[in-house]
Amino acid sequence: MRNFITIESLRGWMAWWVVITHALQLLGAGGGSGPIDAVPLPLLKLMMAGHTGVLVFIIISGFVITHLLIGKQERYPIYLLRRFLRIAPIYIFCLVLAILLADFYKLAYVENAMALFREERLGRLAQEQDNFWGHILLHVSMLHGAISDSFLPHASATFLTPAWSLSLEWQFYLIAPLLISIALRSELAAFMLAAILLIIKYSLHHSGLRWQYESLFFLAGDLFMVGIASRMILERINQNKSPLGYLLLVAALLVQVDVKATIIWVFFFCLTMIEVGFLPIRSRAISWLHKIIALNSVIRSLGQWSYSTYLIHIPLFSVLVGLYVRHVGAENVSQLIVASILAGCMPLLILISAFLYNFVEKPPIRLGQILIARRQSQVTTISEAKP
Repeated sequence: MRNFITIESLRGWMAWWVVITHALQLLGAGGGSGPIDAVPLPLLKLMMAGHTGVLVFIIISGFVITHLLIGKQERYPIYLLRRFLRIAPIYIFCLVLAILLADFYKLAYVENAMALFREERLGRLAQEQDNFWGHILLHVSMLHGAISDSFLPHASATFLTPAWSLSLEWQFYLIAPLLISIALRSELAAFMLAAILLIIKYSLHHSGLRWQYESLFFLAGDLFMVGIASRMILERINQNKSPLGYLLLVAALLVQVDVKATIIWVFFFCLTMIEVGFLPIRSRAISWLHKIIALNSVIRSLGQWSYSTYLIHIPLFSVLVGLYVRHVGAENVSQLIVASILAGCMPLLILISAFLYNFVEKPPIRLGQILIARRQSQVTTISEAKP
């Protein structure tokens, strides 16, 4: 079963967009009072729109899980074990680290007067103290994103805020085989499923319940469906069948999605079509661009390490900026020095991400493969031994 290099590289771009956004928030970018605000405002706004990158991540997840389920038929417990071992170890590692580094986080993101959203973060830290064990139990289950802030304030964002999307992804993993099996039956079934998900989404928006992020599956089900239907387009073309129905579904869903996310996904999906030979474009300029932004080992590696990058950058920023704030005092913090610290973080973040991928992410995946292979071998042996 082949991997799509273009899609893997897209993960890297989106993870680093989130990193840049959080770095700029830490610098207080957009306040108009520091060197960073010399950047043209449209460019600065784009750099600070990292939430769009998370939306694209969600679409990618729908695409990738559909690809996996099409290519590998296995029982639900085995599928779920593979998915758990893919995200849980790095998530738990970074979660524990974030909890241990909470004091540095407070220095960097709350006491640092430049940082944006300080009051919101202060409220979140208070919630962590007041309901510590409740939040811990939810985070251990990886279902913290499903809980409305109306019931438990900051439920999705405590300890390690970016992990709200990991909770969302886990929720998707739990029900993905059912959803994808429905979507694969026919274009009509996929359209009906998408319509139901949209109805639930807009009902929740008008229910009076509140989520800080789209961290409940039903608030982002349409984005997962974009990824599912996009993968089905490739499957139909591969089977020499018309992909028109799924193509129309993707178009219909993207109409109400963030414009930037739509442009990014359509662009990279077209590059994916070129990668697999379904769009026979012979332009040298496009081939060169494709190689620069996706089909090279550097960008692909950043994509492979994207989970680690996405989860570890806040703890890393907290330590280095927090140490600086503690050293000079909150009233003496310089935007230029903080910017220099964050710039120095970037190559360090790449190295840490590579390390975590190889020594925290990959070993559990390999262990799972070994355990599953042994289990399947035992089942085969028992089956062959029966008269």
